[in-house]
Amino acid sequence: MPIGPKVVQRGLKKLRLRTPAGRASKKTEDAAARAIQTRLLPQKTPQLPGFEIASAWQSSAQVSGDYFDIFPLAGDTFALCIADVSGKGKAAVSLMQELHDAVRKFASAVASPAELCTRVNQALSRPGQTRYVTMFYGVLDAATKRLCYESAGHCLPLLVRDDGSVQFLTSFSGLIGLFSHWLYQSQEVELRSGDCLLLLTDGVLQAENRRHEGFGYRRLIAAVETGSARGADALAQEILAKVTRFTGDQLEDDASLIVVRVL
Repeated sequence: MPIGPKVVQRGLKKLRLRTPAGRASKKTEDAAARAIQTRLLPQKTPQLPGFEIASAWQSSAQVSGDYFDIFPLAGDTFALCIADVSGKGKAAVSLMQELHDAVRKFASAVASPAELCTRVNQALSRPGQTRYVTMFYGVLDAATKRLCYESAGHCLPLLVRDDGSVQFLTSFSGLIGLFSHWLYQSQEVELRSGDCLLLLTDGVLQAENRRHEGFGYRRLIAAVETGSARGADALAQEILAKVTRFTGDQLEDDASLIVVRVL
């Protein structure tokens, strides 16, 4: 049976990576990609009256495509965005850069999270595209304490109410970047004093221990219930520390969180 060109290319790539020069080149490329990813993530979390907001990120050994952003919009409203780009390394970070630029470009011009997702999807979609993005985008209103949101194939945000009840912000819209004709639909939830909202990437939920058990929502809910009184920043750091310990310091994927506490 003849060997196809793609198989040959993969074989050559593996051979190059086994040489000292190949390993050095890969290390340099990964360092550059990690630097871009770090630059795109917020260095300081802005705050909105009536809320306490924190973000946290724990990188894995491989350069992954976790992305999140928090920034003010018109009036007392804030944009909350968290996303995961498929793949690893330079290609993932390149698409992450496109995502960042598109979200920032369209956020102030659109009327709803659904329209934002539509515009970003159209900007990132192209013929033959195989990479994609899962993304949650929400607009938080300080005056009404309402969150208007859309989730484009992203893992479900977790809302732990002040009375201990748990709610998942469900949505079943398509991914970003594959099909430009896909449409999206905004949803809304009212937040109340004492509530705690967690936006996350699947690196938190799918982090595995040595028995190949995932961290999952059950452990995440327990972490919120025991740590929510410590403040948003402390809770975010504590959750990521628990996830890291759970894996034995062997994260296979980036883990990212945005925590919003309602005051």
